[in-house]
Amino acid sequence: MIYSVLKRLLFLRDPERVHDLMLARLATAGNSAAGRALLHSFAGAPISSPVHAMGLLFPHPIGLAAGFDKNASAIPALQALNFSFLEIGTVTPRPQPGNPKPRVWRFPEANTLVNALGFPGEGMNVVRERLEELRERKLIRVPIGINLGKNKDTSAESAPSDYLAVFRELSDAGDYFVVNVSSPNTPGLRDMQSVESLKLILHPLLELRAKSPKPLLVKIAPDLSNDDVIAIARLVREFALDGIVSANTTINRAQVPRAASLDRGGLSGSPLYPRTLHLAKLLRSELKAEQTLIAVGGIDSAGRVKEMLEAGANLIQIYTAFIYEGPRAVRNLLEGIG
Repeated sequence: MIYSVLKRLLFLRDPERVHDLMLARLATAGNSAAGRALLHSFAGAPISSPVHAMGLLFPHPIGLAAGFDKNASAIPALQALNFSFLEIGTVTPRPQPGNPKPRVWRFPEANTLVNALGFPGEGMNVVRERLEELRERKLIRVPIGINLGKNKDTSAESAPSDYLAVFRELSDAGDYFVVNVSSPNTPGLRDMQSVESLKLILHPLLELRAKSPKPLLVKIAPDLSNDDVIAIARLVREFALDGIVSANTTINRAQVPRAASLDRGGLSGSPLYPRTLHLAKLLRSELKAEQTLIAVGGIDSAGRVKEMLEAGANLIQIYTAFIYEGPRAVRNLLEGIG
């Protein structure tokens, strides 16, 4: 009830400004035990439903997708809001501002967002220092994923070096790692989803992983053809990766009439769900039983959580549902696993 009133006020303001404001407030609240306790009281007690995946233990299946906390600035607060795991990033080697503003749009009539952010962030060194400090203070109590990306001005030929640099810098700070070649907001990035391009990125990462074992996954786009999805799944099997995150935002904005006029950005939220469910079934049929499927995209109700888990997802991520539902989003979605 409180959040519904607050949301009406917040939704009168620019989406990115609101996001930055709320993230700063969460970071402040998370710095104190009292602040974390207050957040947890808003969130409600979570339902325990442990998941073992990638050699890690998750208190329940629902985590926060990459993109919300790009710089690891609000981890203690987000944990207090019941997320079972948090994916930080996308993290790039060097700091970068991202794309020109405005670059985030809300469409409440469809429970969706469009973003054209373009990996704005403070860079891998800042993220490493932040995570190390949190671990030293023993403030991290759920698995932390790191979403790996490249800088906008890095050429396709040099992209493998960017992914390797971030993986090497953060290998001791994260619990699992995701190769992001599926954002629509960095020019040329989605071209790297081809099997041959992916191999060039993955080979050096796997060489490093052999020395410092950490789970490694690939994040794909929902706009790939089924044949291309199957090809990537088979590559994940061949390379013995730990799984796939499916899927990123879509460049198909026709499902939301007001968003269709935008000439850039990826759409997230409820309209993605049918494709997310289809991909989950397809990928589960191609991956080995021990390989992890993290489903993301339009999973915004308890019924959808249940359906996605039955389709073969091991873990679920949300982002847009968190924006629209607020502090009790995780608690409400967990009712689907009963």
